[in-house]
Amino acid sequence: MAMRQTPLTCSGHTRPVVDLAFSGITPYGYFLISACKDGKPMLRQGDTGDWIGTFLGHKGAVWGATLNTDATKAATAAADFTAKVWDAVSGDEVLTLAHKHIVKTVTFTQDSNCLLTGGNDKLLRIYDLSNPEAAPQEIAGHSSAIKKALWCNNDKQILSASEDKTIRLWDRSSMEEVKTLTFDTSVSSMEYVADGEILVITYGKTIAFYNALRYTARSLCTTN
Repeated sequence: MAMRQTPLTCSGHTRPVVDLAFSGITPYGYFLISACKDGKPMLRQGDTGDWIGTFLGHKGAVWGATLNTDATKAATAAADFTAKVWDAVSGDEVLTLAHKHIVKTVTFTQDSNCLLTGGNDKLLRIYDLSNPEAAPQEIAGHSSAIKKALWCNNDKQILSASEDKTIRLWDRSSMEEVKTLTFDTSVSSMEYVADGEILVITYGKTIAFYNALRYTARSLCTTN
């Protein structure tokens, strides 16, 4: 007999949800954060979808959201030209990082000490959260807005996807470009699965599965 699954429905947002991220497994379970054009990112219990709280403070659409591994910190990227870091336990705003344009993506290093951001100003920025007053490291090279950025290879490298139809791999220590993947249309999303061994990329009507070590395509799924 075929198994029937009923999806959980998480209501609360008033406009389109544009990004989701899960924490790691913690002693209290795992957690889900959602970014939405209503400007009110929400934290939920990951297995039930139960609402825990809303992070209030942005003055525009929130395009990206993430949690650190143990779900003690959250970060959000928004159209108000800021990225914010939050205490995910209390919901308090910890830090506001001003940018020169819309911020689209945020992600923590594994140790939660650094935050990577990217957005419409075409730059990747690395903030040292232990010294937030210091100027961030900046990586330039994309010719259009950055839509998604991820740490990889134990935070020694960075992957960035842009509206310039490329995904670029960067070396963190040298800040130099290591590899470029070129597509026939803008990449809409990318995520790691299977313990970081597979990179899933979506662009146009295609879902592509790449070997995360060699960045070669393993399989492609195209929708009509």
